[in-house]
Amino acid sequence: MKLIKELQRRNVFKGALAYVVFSWLLLQIVSIIFPILQIAMAYQRWVFIALLIGFPIWLVISWIYEWTPEGIRTTADAKDAEQAPPQAKTRSTRYIIFGLTLALALLLADKAFNLTGSVDGESGKLSTIAVLPFTHQSASEEDTFFTEGVHEDLMTRLAGVKEFRIMSKSSVLPYRDYEGDLKDVGRKLNADFIMQGSVRRWQDQIRISIQFIESQTDQVVWSHEYNGRLENLFALQADIATVISEKLQANLSLDEARELEAAPTENLAAYDDYLKARNLLNQPRASYEDITSSIALLEKAVRADPGFVKAWALLVTANGGAYNQLSKLEGQEARMQEVREAAELALQKAKSLAPSSWDVLSEEGVYYMLIEKDPLRALKAFEQALEQNPSDVLTMRNLSQLYVSFGELDKAQDILERAFKLTQTNGFISYGLSFVYELKGEYAKMVPFLERLAELYPEQKHYLVEAAYYKFLESGSQEAFEAFRQRVETSNAENPWDERAIKNMEMTVAMFSGEFDAYHRDWKGKHQAHIADHGDWMCPLVANDFINQSRLLLEHQQEGEAAAILEEVRNIVLKPINPNSVCVFNPQVYLPKVDFLSGEPEVAAQKIEALALPVLQNESFPLGAVERSVLLQAVDLILPEKVYYYYEQVVKQTISMTSFESICADPWNYPNLMKDPRFIAEIRQDGRFVDFLQANGFL
Repeated sequence: MKLIKELQRRNVFKGALAYVVFSWLLLQIVSIIFPILQIAMAYQRWVFIALLIGFPIWLVISWIYEWTPEGIRTTADAKDAEQAPPQAKTRSTRYIIFGLTLALALLLADKAFNLTGSVDGESGKLSTIAVLPFTHQSASEEDTFFTEGVHEDLMTRLAGVKEFRIMSKSSVLPYRDYEGDLKDVGRKLNADFIMQGSVRRWQDQIRISIQFIESQTDQVVWSHEYNGRLENLFALQADIATVISEKLQANLSLDEARELEAAPTENLAAYDDYLKARNLLNQPRASYEDITSSIALLEKAVRADPGFVKAWALLVTANGGAYNQLSKLEGQEARMQEVREAAELALQKAKSLAPSSWDVLSEEGVYYMLIEKDPLRALKAFEQALEQNPSDVLTMRNLSQLYVSFGELDKAQDILERAFKLTQTNGFISYGLSFVYELKGEYAKMVPFLERLAELYPEQKHYLVEAAYYKFLESGSQEAFEAFRQRVETSNAENPWDERAIKNMEMTVAMFSGEFDAYHRDWKGKHQAHIADHGDWMCPLVANDFINQSRLLLEHQQEGEAAAILEEVRNIVLKPINPNSVCVFNPQVYLPKVDFLSGEPEVAAQKIEALALPVLQNESFPLGAVERSVLLQAVDLILPEKVYYYYEQVVKQTISMTSFESICADPWNYPNLMKDPRFIAEIRQDGRFVDFLQANGFL
């Protein structure tokens, strides 16, 4: 008690409180001023450390000295202190109250105006960097995987800086060995900076040449040539990433700085195997054999270096891919269990080595999404990974799929729009974003989006056709339909992506124009390459196209061709599933239409009644939405008296590929729904398609 009283008498407690208030104010000022002056975040931490060190020193000073009207002097003894004037005793209290009031005012201002928000890279200027594929200069072509690996690893290091946005690998791949105008590349990719480089490996030596260019001016910001021993590869990569961060004056956190300098492994042989495995997995639509080969390489890598986190993490993806393909096949339960256990072990190893690493968190999401079928845990892992690495497009893609499956379309749209800025040439991202726009009925956004894709892919004609189609859906007018018709009639299908899209649009136009015979002559054989590419398996929407074609042939008294198409569909959808059957669906959904058109309406009715409930409750994405679309068309054909009920069940779900607008634009596939008074009332109430449907005899 004597000590406490003495501390109180000497104002040590007041001094400590004053120091805390002063420190807090100083840190707030630093957090505002340093980013404005572009002073690195590391210096803010040094200020904090200096204040921590100064605290015990200040306490000692408070014990020894006091602030009096005559200035700073040695603290008086107890007897003298009793004679001190009252104002001397209360002055320090006033200063503390003033400091606390100022601190409170700053805190409230910060909350109201987000003064310190610029400390977080998300709220400041984000630099978008396109790292073009490095030129391979090694003598051996077999070393191409090494050059590609160095390129991808450097991208990954830079992506770990939150103030950077790194264009995805798929976006920059078309610019391999590019020698054209970099300003043009910057405009196409919306990139602020472009990095070009080359890699040469020979024996135990390596040379990496780098140029870092501001795309708007085509001026070289920095260039350098690194020559060194192969064992110093990771140090060279770290140096390049660090220099780029310094040139762009990024405020690196301690974790970010540590990640830039970290070496994935010290074992170059293990690194080689890791790069080979990753190269196999990066192949478009990697086969089951590619996946198993990558697993063998990664297992070899982790045996050579049990602490190789990235190899353990990639093993999760490889085994997850194997599990996903095996799950489509019959009689593979034992092998699936082996793969499941291997994926679980790899994840445990990776998490024990780096529990908070973004790539480990991303792989954890893959494990729970593909193997454990636990979307909530997968969602949490993906969100944590993306928070650490906002440029991870693969995680964005997986996260958006989960958001869609949960009906969180706004979140899915937001994340896909962010991803599209980084990877405008990634088909999965662009398709996913267009799919979400369609699910939400946001055709006004979809039209300019498709026109942007047409600019990026001028050789693919279907984007402009689809842009005109969705403009028609938006307005429902005869004028918009005529513009769509003209676009269809002047566009030629030049590749498989054009084929299905434009041919389906041609069907719509042909039916409104009464030109089915002319269209059908060009229909046969258009999907055969697509089917062969899936191991003689038919995708669900393609199967439905075939069935609808046979229905229209029957209406035009061409029974022979219709029967042949129906038999082809029946044979394909009932085939045993193979590893290349990408779009695995419930074949029973398609058979009621086949049975009905084959002359068995009772059998078809029984099958569709049994299928209806499980299909309506199928929440899988996107197959559930596909199957519900097929179900609605089948009910219109087989149970016309119930079609409006099923229309409400299908179209009014959050995740539905069939909309009121798409039905009005394609009435040929819903002839009985178009006659239902309740649906007609909806058309008249909406108003958009009334004149169009009246002009074509549907109202």
